[in-house]
Amino acid sequence: MTAIAPASRDRARPVGELVVGLGLLGVFIAGTILSTVLPMAPQLAVVCTILLLVLVVPAAYQSRRGADMSIFLLAPTIISAFQNVYLLPVVGQLTGGQFQIVIVLNFVDAVVLLGVLAFVRPERRPHRSALDRLVRLVALLALVATLYGLFSAVLFRADLTSALAAYRNLVTPMLFVLLGLVGARSTRARNYLGALCALGVVVVLFGFYELNAPSFWQNAGLTRLWDAKGIGTAASTGLPANFYSSEQFDDRPLRRMVGSFADPVNFGTFLFAAFVAAWVLRRWIVALLMLAAMALAVSKGGLLTVLVFAALWTRVYANRAVQVVAVVAVVVAGVVVYGYTLTNSTGSTEAHVGGFTAAFTELPGHPMGRGMGNVGVLASLFDDGSGSEVQESGLGVTIAQLGVVGVAVYGWFFVALVRAAARIADERLRLAALALTVGFIANAAFNEVAMSPNSASPYFVAIGLCIGAGAARSQPHDDRLTEIPHWNTLEPSKRYGNA
Repeated sequence: MTAIAPASRDRARPVGELVVGLGLLGVFIAGTILSTVLPMAPQLAVVCTILLLVLVVPAAYQSRRGADMSIFLLAPTIISAFQNVYLLPVVGQLTGGQFQIVIVLNFVDAVVLLGVLAFVRPERRPHRSALDRLVRLVALLALVATLYGLFSAVLFRADLTSALAAYRNLVTPMLFVLLGLVGARSTRARNYLGALCALGVVVVLFGFYELNAPSFWQNAGLTRLWDAKGIGTAASTGLPANFYSSEQFDDRPLRRMVGSFADPVNFGTFLFAAFVAAWVLRRWIVALLMLAAMALAVSKGGLLTVLVFAALWTRVYANRAVQVVAVVAVVVAGVVVYGYTLTNSTGSTEAHVGGFTAAFTELPGHPMGRGMGNVGVLASLFDDGSGSEVQESGLGVTIAQLGVVGVAVYGWFFVALVRAAARIADERLRLAALALTVGFIANAAFNEVAMSPNSASPYFVAIGLCIGAGAARSQPHDDRLTEIPHWNTLEPSKRYGNA
């Protein structure tokens, strides 16, 4: 294996560029929030103008000169991480339409950025046919999911708002992996992962504060924000129900760390992506901090993905005997945790598992699906839904909405990602891409929120960048991304390359 060579000076990420990028993102968010004092039509005009001036033009300029795009690729995740915080002071002044505009900024930013990266390419672009074919495949699958989703929404008469909200989740994995793949033309995976680590530290430090500050969220007006989302809070605590664990510890639930996400599920999902980034870069203190935050968030999804990571780690770095022992240990740990949640939970675990399995039991009776927007939590928020028992499972809801088409499209998508990730020559990047892909699949099987941009964006951008880094190492006309020598056959000095 050949280690990834250090980046040249023009590919490094200067601190100044990072600060400028964060400043532009801050101006975009602040301008969008301030524009809510205007009527709907003028507000949309102002938002579009701000988006063009502070994000589209700078991103196009950076892309054209082949500069690192890490901060732009991380922008949707930064918006997701702090959205519920910066909305608190203004939620009472927003109309329903204005509120919907503000809460989809992360998705809109991702779509616009993908357009910029796709059409404004670096002046000197390397030849990477394998990567380009993967980009075309993912784009085709996204198009099929879009067209069939729209067809099913019309056929099964889904509520328009519910269908649009469901579509955002359905296309999110493909949208963000395309961002990573296309962004890899100029962006180093190491730079993006380093920025993700920094964001993780900030989010967790905020989590320690909110967890230990009495009545922080109640005093900040979280009830108004959750009412605007149609979710509501518990009258006894003034907090959403999921701020407390469904499991009982010493006969009482625990108050969960929620970080700046103000949502323990999105927060726990994000923490695993930050943990993987820290592992790749050997930032052990950051990795331990992410693990500690997962425990304080009582994140079953986070624990599941860590177990997936542990099993995959042995596949890359251990001999066959250790692999078997480790897999058995991971399975036993999973069974023990699952058993504990069944006997000490209010029923949350059964709902997540049942939502996934119900998708397959319903599939024979609804091979075309029930229609995009007719199944899941989002459907229940905006409409009465279709009566499906599929809830609390991202993959289950996808199957229930799109039927066999959904199984084929998303099955093909994940298989393509796993195959591409498995061909990355550098072990750390390979394990990172595989862990994020397989970990996401495991989490999304039992977690509907995992499919949202708030949860999925850092996973798939990082996966795309890691695969892109592998493609950059391949020969100009080598359709295989790279040959993969087994780790145990390498000299000790060559086992670890720069990520």
